[in-house]
Amino acid sequence: MRKIILLFVLLASISQGFAQDEVQLQLDDTLYFAPIATDNYVYIDYYKKTRFEKDKIDFDTCYNQNFYNLFFGDGDFDVSRMPKRLAKSYGIIKYIMAGKDTAGNDVNVIIAMIENGVSAAYIMEDAFIHEEVWYAPKQ
Repeated sequence: MRKIILLFVLLASISQGFAQDEVQLQLDDTLYFAPIATDNYVYIDYYKKTRFEKDKIDFDTCYNQNFYNLFFGDGDFDVSRMPKRLAKSYGIIKYIMAGKDTAGNDVNVIIAMIENGVSAAYIMEDAFIHEEVWYAPKQ
């Protein structure tokens, strides 16, 4: 059974032009990275593997803690705020977890695979509120 999380956020609707009050995010759903005016996103971190310890893993069927352990468990990473060059690209939700923001408050964190096995987006809940991502539920 897929893990479902309910977020109470304001989310810009791409097709209908109005804000939604409630969104259900599920594993394997798609998130699109909205165009931004600045050089980097504020609420999305970008993890890019620079060194691999194990053979390449097929992440298409890997989710939750298993995904987290396999992706982040070995190798080296460059970590930065996600760059503007990834605007209008997309990520696939692989893990939804609880985390802390910079003030120590409990928040939801979504990890989305951007390039299979190479990079991932660590998306804080505020990215939805500030319209850095658009949600596209799996049909």
